[in-house]
Amino acid sequence: MTTYRSRAALTAGAILSMSAGTAVADVTPTEVWTDWKAYMTDFGFAVSARETPSGSDLRLNDIVMSLDAPEGGADTEVKFPELSLTDNGDGTVSISFPESMPVSVAVEGPEPVSFDLIYTTSDLDMTVSGDASEMTYAYTAASVGVEMSDLVSEGKPVDFGAASIALQDVDGRTVTTAGDLRQSNQQIDSGPVTYEIAMVDPEDPTSKFEMTGQIDNLQMLGTATLPTDMDMSNIAAALAAGFAVDGSYTFGPDASTFTATEEGVVTRGTSASSGGELSVKMNEDGVHYSGTSNDLAIEMTVPDLPFPVSMAMAEGKFALDMPIAQKEAAQDFGLTFVLGDLTVSDAIWAMFDPAAQLPRDPATLALEMSGKARVMANLMDAAQMAAVEDGTEVPGELDALSLDRLLLRIAGAELTGEGAVTFDNTDKVTFDGMPKPIGDIGLKLTGANALLDKLVAMGFVPEEQVMGVRMMMGVFAVPGEGEDVLNSKIEFTEEGQILANGQRLK
Repeated sequence: MTTYRSRAALTAGAILSMSAGTAVADVTPTEVWTDWKAYMTDFGFAVSARETPSGSDLRLNDIVMSLDAPEGGADTEVKFPELSLTDNGDGTVSISFPESMPVSVAVEGPEPVSFDLIYTTSDLDMTVSGDASEMTYAYTAASVGVEMSDLVSEGKPVDFGAASIALQDVDGRTVTTAGDLRQSNQQIDSGPVTYEIAMVDPEDPTSKFEMTGQIDNLQMLGTATLPTDMDMSNIAAALAAGFAVDGSYTFGPDASTFTATEEGVVTRGTSASSGGELSVKMNEDGVHYSGTSNDLAIEMTVPDLPFPVSMAMAEGKFALDMPIAQKEAAQDFGLTFVLGDLTVSDAIWAMFDPAAQLPRDPATLALEMSGKARVMANLMDAAQMAAVEDGTEVPGELDALSLDRLLLRIAGAELTGEGAVTFDNTDKVTFDGMPKPIGDIGLKLTGANALLDKLVAMGFVPEEQVMGVRMMMGVFAVPGEGEDVLNSKIEFTEEGQILANGQRLK
């Protein structure tokens, strides 16, 4: 599965490099083509084409890019029908595509897959300037679109439905620099973006999923560093040689509609937001992935309910920073997860709280953690990860963990917390095979008793169970300042003890 994901990502990158101009070029068509082939070769592809010179211009037909995988992997082949490189006579080169061009993709392996991407453009103008050391691509288009067709899996045609995306008012610029480490910096801005997905279950044609949507505007920023003769079948080696990518997508207000049908049951829904962003970064040190969505609103019509199900959220956020390289020294990591100001419709509240006894204020869950860990097996090395799965190698050790922010606010109650713990990996006896923690975590709980009283009054929780909960709260917490406030400090001592507000638990 990992091999297929890698091949899919690499194929997508190759196609984008043709369409968005991430391939480098010089001041003549022949030099453009020569350098572009060198670029794709650095990406691991073998490139061939039928070349037809015409004066100083160059026409390319039957372009084939192939990527051979190690034994047992999935070979990839990408085909373009034609491409024209025109000498403008002023030291620049124009690149032109047919307005409608099929791009064939075939992935061979244990589960072979092939499909066509119908690439369409309107009023595309792409010009390359510069010299052999640094080249600039400038391109505009009234529209750019990609549609998937003719999907074949394991030799059998798949009626998947439809998948397409179209960008309007595209304006982009790419600057590339040649060298032992080839650099590429890109920015693409677009107006409205529309997309459509229509998927049919091959084993059950009555089950399908359909979605259409639009994003008001989109900006894509990206940088890439490619070492010469990079072997993408060995990601660990490529990263060690300097391979790195850093990209982000920022999008404006968006809206979509979807319909899901399963066994004759239809679920419909809509979603909208005021915008957000997505960023991905990868280099030898680690991987960063983050995304945010603002003012999200979702509404669904579910067959089992007589009313629409709706929810809204002011902020949704996720971020992950993870080291991947094997090193002796401890490396930083982090995790952020936020569901901010989440609300649901009164109709949903009325299902379990018709008398409105519970506060219906927006709910929030926020968790931010950071720490240090020693990576003892390269997470991108297939052989080392196989040894981890076999249990012959340990992937890593946790050195320190910080709870930077904890916030849970719901139905009038609120839990907050922060703290930090280090881990003694030389002592795995005190805690039965786990490294000994040293540090403390502070927690504050407000409104818990009032919430429990209301749950009992509503009949959700029996009184005897609530008594048990209150007893546990009495063990782990002490009264704080203000009404219905509990504080708790959990300490992990050097001696291997666990204390709650000074009382020994272990």
